[in-house]
Amino acid sequence: MSSVRPSTATDLPAPVRTISAPFHVDYTYVAGVGRSVYLRGMAERRFLARRCPGCGQVYFPAPQHCARCLQVLDPPFEIPGTGAVSTFCIVNLPFPGQLVEPPYVVAYINLDGTGNKLQHRVLEVAPGDVAVGMQVEPVWTDDDRLEPSLASVRYFRPADPALRDGGHDA
Repeated sequence: MSSVRPSTATDLPAPVRTISAPFHVDYTYVAGVGRSVYLRGMAERRFLARRCPGCGQVYFPAPQHCARCLQVLDPPFEIPGTGAVSTFCIVNLPFPGQLVEPPYVVAYINLDGTGNKLQHRVLEVAPGDVAVGMQVEPVWTDDDRLEPSLASVRYFRPADPALRDGGHDA
C-alpha cells in the first residue's frame, strides 16, 4: 500500500515566470579579414559583398573563404542592400530587451545580388501586409549612431512607398 497521494494543480506553488539575473560578460570578437570588410561597410552605410572566383557565390556578410569551394573571395564590391522577403514571422509577444513594441515582423531577406539571407526587422508596414517576395530596402541609423555592426541598419521597410503605413518604426 502506498501512502503517496497524487499531486494536483492546487498543491503546486505558482510557477516562476521571470527571474532577474543581470550579468556582464567581457569578450573579444575577432572578425577576421572577411567579416571586417562587412563591419567597416556598415559603419559607412555600405553593404559590401564578396564573390567567390571559383563558383560565383556572392556572400553578404562575406567570410574570407568560400563555404562551397574554400577559395579566397574576390575583393569587396558594393550592393544596394535591397532585397526580397524570403520568409517571416510576426512577433506578438513582448520579452525583456525588445527594441520594438509588438506586433512587428522579423524576416529573412534575400539581398539582391547575393546568394544568402539576412535576418532583420521589417517595419513601416502592417504585419499582416508583409508577404513572401515583398521588396524591401534598408533604413539606416542617423550618422552619429553608425557603427561597425548590423545595428547601423535600423530596419527594412517596403521598397514601394505605397505599401508603407508610415506608423510603426523603431
